[in-house]
Amino acid sequence: MYFTEMEGMYVKKTAKFLCLVMSIGLLAGCGGADNGAPAGTPDSDNSTKENQVQNPEETDKPEKITIISTTDDVILFEHVGEQFKEKYGVSVEIGSQAYDNTHQKIATSFSGKTDADLIYVDVPWAAEFASLGITIDLDSYMTEEYKDQFIDAALSQLVCDGRTQAIPFANNGKWMFYNKKLLAEGGYTEAPKTWEELKAMSQDLIDKGIVKYGIAWAGKQAEGLICDMTTMLYSFGGSWKDDQGNMAFNSPEGVASLQFMVDSLKEGWADPSSLAYGDREVLDPFMAGDIAFVMNWSFAWGLANSPEESQIAGDVDIALMPGCETTRSAAVTGGGGLGIISTSDAPDYAWKYIELLTSEENQIFALDNNGTLPTVKSLYQNEELLQKYEYLGLMYPQYEYSQFRPQIAQYSQWSNLLQGKISEVLAGGADAQEAMDAVAADSAQFVN
Repeated sequence: MYFTEMEGMYVKKTAKFLCLVMSIGLLAGCGGADNGAPAGTPDSDNSTKENQVQNPEETDKPEKITIISTTDDVILFEHVGEQFKEKYGVSVEIGSQAYDNTHQKIATSFSGKTDADLIYVDVPWAAEFASLGITIDLDSYMTEEYKDQFIDAALSQLVCDGRTQAIPFANNGKWMFYNKKLLAEGGYTEAPKTWEELKAMSQDLIDKGIVKYGIAWAGKQAEGLICDMTTMLYSFGGSWKDDQGNMAFNSPEGVASLQFMVDSLKEGWADPSSLAYGDREVLDPFMAGDIAFVMNWSFAWGLANSPEESQIAGDVDIALMPGCETTRSAAVTGGGGLGIISTSDAPDYAWKYIELLTSEENQIFALDNNGTLPTVKSLYQNEELLQKYEYLGLMYPQYEYSQFRPQIAQYSQWSNLLQGKISEVLAGGADAQEAMDAVAADSAQFVN
């Protein structure tokens, strides 16, 4: 889902699945526009009959449908399954495993054509699943009204080459959390709006003896580093790809975003332990009151405001991620979706389950029971929910400036390559421009 999306998220495929991949070839990754907009009508050569769903007709009613799920989502899926059984007379069977084993389970199920209908689709998996024909195109099932109910970025990040590979049921992203008490002690009444303002504010708070450092980065070599690079890249005015779909993150804006992080460590206003921090560890200095700012996922709100876990409970606030002179804000998205596997014998009933899952009622159930952020826009204007969950109103504005990681069929290999280079640069072992140029050049093998 998010950063469970993060570290250790990409498992090796079985030998059987690798053979499948070799047999059908590595197709091009999703080359849609970087903002997730459809890239046009796909060529017929790039799809199979299984993933072209045109004018779907009612299939024979099955006795059951089967979902491949992470253990994180079982409570929600079982709850919706009970409704599904009552409404359609069809049972729902859930095969769940730890997040880290879910990708492997899906690969094995697809290659073996086992009994499965719905599969969990993490954001970085959408392009791979699309290129291999694992998931079907869902657009012919959706009305414009149905599409419009979702937060744009939540749905767009699951669209590849103009085809929707999964429907988002869990939302996430990164936000700028800050300690409003520490800022007030420094004489500040609002959070910084640009990265340069954040730097100046950090140095001032350090000089006044209020904080040890201004910010800490989740700089450990892991998927979280690519998520933070996405935020920095776009907030400095860069992008992963250009309008032609070519990798463009080694642009002046892209290099400047990475150099800013490097300089923060060299200049001493960012926590020097950042290179050892992952998404969870980076919260420790923040919750200890040693730093004023931290970028993190939605789980940070509850943890940082817990008196049992945090020394700053009640002092935490959320601001738009800083931008620059040309960009107001940008932040990486996360979350997850549910897709229909192309080997399903009951795709129409699988779609009916997705419709139930994404209803307002069940989005509220997921929020109440799993802490899952809604993907439906209307719930962020629900006064009852906003009173119950203060953070919904604080987090919602960032979605207007959401960006997602690049859609690449061989994403895990590409990500591992870039993670290593960024870590090397942050540690002072490589030049930012040279490292970004090298990865951009090597990216062709994963993109084309």
